[in-house]
Amino acid sequence: MSTFFFVAGIVAMVLACGYALWKGDGPARWVGGLVAAAWVGSWALQDRAAIAYPQYAVAALDVVLLLVLAGMALRFRRAWLMVATASQLLTAATHWAFVLDPRIATLGFMTAYYAWSYATLAALVWGTRQAVLSRRLDGNNRET
Repeated sequence: MSTFFFVAGIVAMVLACGYALWKGDGPARWVGGLVAAAWVGSWALQDRAAIAYPQYAVAALDVVLLLVLAGMALRFRRAWLMVATASQLLTAATHWAFVLDPRIATLGFMTAYYAWSYATLAALVWGTRQAVLSRRLDGNNRET
């Protein structure tokens, strides 16, 4: 089961971040690059020998991404960035809950972690789509 979600997560991340980098505006491109870097960083920092135990470095990386997203949400004031920040907060909180109490079932932790991570990706796709639609509207307004 975890292999399916791992592969699905990689596919979702590549599609969402690729879409943001290709079609997004400035904030969407930044978030796309940051989220992709954070996912790769999480993979690189993961202690695979102790996968069922808290991953302190990955939890710290989640907090760094949260802080960057929060700063961007305050700077750009876009709804999708607020949602991405909120879902990243839940991702980080889930990770730190497992760090603080490793008795939390690994399956429950991973399910919540992936769910919140997918929500962050969904917010990124939403923001990218808004950027695409905004450019189309601006293009239509210039022709009239």
